[in-house]
Amino acid sequence: MSSPAVKSCEGPLVTQSIAPRGLRVPDAAAYAGVTHWCIRTAIWTGRLKAYRAGKTIIILREDIDRYLNSLPEVQPNNAEWLADRQQKAGGA
Repeated sequence: MSSPAVKSCEGPLVTQSIAPRGLRVPDAAAYAGVTHWCIRTAIWTGRLKAYRAGKTIIILREDIDRYLNSLPEVQPNNAEWLADRQQKAGGA
């Protein structure tokens, strides 16, 4: 008797990286580009929504994005000290 034909599963292995929807505090800080204390303070003061899963604090990416978008924009200023410094650097 001959054995039944078996299809081979050989070929390139395709792996897909799945980005987590929720991040722990250190990962949320890295995602936002701030320190973990900035994230913790925002959570403690109620400016950033977070969830608890056991002992782990989870922050959703969309909540981090919303928090970052709510931060005040840095406004340019007409600083006299900067003009003086630039003038001194050019004239020295």
